Amino acid sequence: MRVRTIRNPQQRRRSHRMHKQTFLLLIAVFLLVGCDKNTLMHSYQPLKDNSWDRADTIRFTLPALAQDDNCSMLVGLRLNNRYPYEQLVLQVEQVLQHPTAHRLDTVYYQLTNERGDFTEEGVDYFQYETEGLPLDLKKGQTGEIKIRHLMHREVLPGITDVGIHIIR
Repeated sequence: MRVRTIRNPQQRRRSHRMHKQTFLLLIAVFLLVGCDKNTLMHSYQPLKDNSWDRADTIRFTLPALAQDDNCSMLVGLRLNNRYPYEQLVLQVEQVLQHPTAHRLDTVYYQLTNERGDFTEEGVDYFQYETEGLPLDLKKGQTGEIKIRHLMHREVLPGITDVGIHIIR
């Protein structure tokens, strides 16, 4: 294979400029495709040893917004086939400052059907998301989302990650 070299400095500059423009165009395309203007936050936290202790509260810090926004928050859950129950009950607490606001919700997941099979597709891992919970955020307001389980068992095996997805 023979490599052609460009000896003319003017051709070399044009070639370099064309490569640079192509590179910048690709970056712009990736940014446009990767951005979802409706998603304000989407974050999951892994649980140690793929189990959830009742004393463990999962916390998410909310970023301050540049404007008021009526949002919807989905609570996500990832689990594996070691989870022993058909349902899961969570407490979701919104604690906001500047201005102060507080909201407490109870979220019920029905994880299996009447035959005991997980309702989501998967072989060993399954992902669930709740219906949207209202989240009314004010300009400059900060806060935290706290999630804990309300099951009778102290430690729930098989839960791998808990997350939130905040959308406009």
